[in-house]
Amino acid sequence: MRFILLLLFLGYTLTGFSQTESLPLKNKDFPAIALNYHFGNVMPTTEFVKGDNLAGKPISHYQSLSFKMLWQNPGYRDWQKVYRCPYYGFGFFTGDFFSPEELGYPMSLYGILGIPVKRWKKVELYSEFQFGLAWNWHHYDSVSNPKNFAVGGGMTVHLDIGVSAFYHLSRTLDLGTGLSFTHFSNGGFERPNRGLNLYSPFLELKYHPRGRADVRSVTRVPRNRQGNQIFLMLGYGNHQLVEHELDSNYFAIGGLSGIYFFRMSNAFRLGTGADLNYWFGLNAAPDGTIGPRRPENFTLGFILQPEFGIGKLTLTGGYGIYAFHRNYGNFQQTYQRLGARYEFIDNVTLGVNVRAINLMLAEFLEFNLGYTFR
Repeated sequence: MRFILLLLFLGYTLTGFSQTESLPLKNKDFPAIALNYHFGNVMPTTEFVKGDNLAGKPISHYQSLSFKMLWQNPGYRDWQKVYRCPYYGFGFFTGDFFSPEELGYPMSLYGILGIPVKRWKKVELYSEFQFGLAWNWHHYDSVSNPKNFAVGGGMTVHLDIGVSAFYHLSRTLDLGTGLSFTHFSNGGFERPNRGLNLYSPFLELKYHPRGRADVRSVTRVPRNRQGNQIFLMLGYGNHQLVEHELDSNYFAIGGLSGIYFFRMSNAFRLGTGADLNYWFGLNAAPDGTIGPRRPENFTLGFILQPEFGIGKLTLTGGYGIYAFHRNYGNFQQTYQRLGARYEFIDNVTLGVNVRAINLMLAEFLEFNLGYTFR
């Protein structure tokens, strides 16, 4: 049910992504279709990947094939002008880790945003971001797949950050190459969940059936005069404890966050604030059952949070430190936040974030309801 909600949120944001502002009928769409191939490396971040698996050998490489449906219009909407005419759309991924008995053949559906870095006459350089859901994993099972501590459930989040360069072969055809980092994890919903981290070069062939949009003559958008903002967020999630990752107990996490944002540009704002959370499982008993409900279950963290606004969609990052934490101590452990939220009513947002520690280990998925004071 929780992953269904996440999938609905993803679909809703993708729909809103292309409909943030009305598109006059006289304007022409410029779609593109792309085929992408990766052959890369699996980072040795877990014993399972290093070779403690049923096959008894490292899982070092993977390959994947992706189909993308993209659009890139010449600044019909303000957010397109702010980002100097990015491309956006969705993609379908299928992967092969050369270990089907233990990892299967995962598939994913994800949203795409490609932001231009530099344009030359026949070459364009982009950064690309992907966020979606992956399924069809052969995940951990205490009987049939007991060594797979990387993927604990049938579905995971798909996160990808990359850089790519495209060369214009003709009026309608581009050849691209680049490098990307990919992360698969379920946010602690079902453990064991050590996650998979990949890096890979890739090749991509992109076809523009209507030719390319004229992105070089787009006018700049005037500076947004909106001032700084205060954002309040209610968060909730369920997770399994890392310390008891082989049991089936789930624990709730609730929280309140307050962030003060400084507007740096039309596209970017930087915030600083605090996260107050109550973890029902923080003082769990040695057998993994829930402990007494005490004030020690509260945690307090201070966070620096950069955000990018794309119409009604906001992409969120964050790097914080726990100022008070029963298990980690005070000012000893950093944490991270990565996610997205969508403004479905004026100033009111729905979103989901991945909360993690050490940049690798997911703690929980943070579903959230927010309000912005402008």
